[in-house]
Amino acid sequence: MEDFILRALIGALGISIIAGSLGCFVIWKRMSYFSESISHSALLGVSLGLASGLGIHIGLVVTGVIFASLIVVLQQKQILSNDAILGIFSHLALSLGIVVLSVVGGSNTDYFSVLFGDILSITNQDIVWIYAILVVIVGLLVIFWQRLLLLTLNEELAVSQGLNRTAYQLLFMLMIALAVSVSVQIVGVLLITSLLIIPPAVARMFAHTPHTMALQSIAISIVAVFLGLSASMLYDLATGPMIVIALGALFIVSQLLPKRLN
Repeated sequence: MEDFILRALIGALGISIIAGSLGCFVIWKRMSYFSESISHSALLGVSLGLASGLGIHIGLVVTGVIFASLIVVLQQKQILSNDAILGIFSHLALSLGIVVLSVVGGSNTDYFSVLFGDILSITNQDIVWIYAILVVIVGLLVIFWQRLLLLTLNEELAVSQGLNRTAYQLLFMLMIALAVSVSVQIVGVLLITSLLIIPPAVARMFAHTPHTMALQSIAISIVAVFLGLSASMLYDLATGPMIVIALGALFIVSQLLPKRLN
């Protein structure tokens, strides 16, 4: 097997586990629009990473953390509705990213891979970064699973038991920002949200408990990523869109199956 294919498979496995597990909370919390906003900030992160010389990964994490923190702060002020705040930040980040990238990006900048991903160009350093983020996110989920789940399913009960809603909301949003920072290379800025919401949406049709839904979501994400990657290499098509198409196909099939949860 070619080295670049092996690296792509290893990277895809790590990202599938990250997106599949976090995506369940995105579905439960109805935060698809938030993940879309953070994904748009990824373009600004890529631009600032290139401009500063710190690298794309650092730019993605720093930008995602800043935007997630600002969104949480503004949501606590309750001046505007959540969708208005997310809409403002989403389009502001996307516009700033386009402007900065047009200034710092040269003739060697692959804009298509930034927007739609290019996992076949993944390096050993990228794999180390992906699995470092994987360890952090899985570790946080294991430690805070019960508290995050309680805040998700019954926020009033969680607050009455002394849980700090703002702190855990910020923690979750920062995890989403980390997930976005490693997902850019596989599906790109414009398609990241699909990797977070479609696998758990499929798993929700069949899972009976939160734990099984998370595990099934990870499995579905892995299957779709490998199907999309295989189709991309076989037919010489863009990898990111093919992964999303595979996810969409699995979702449609799940809706057509006679035995599903209502």
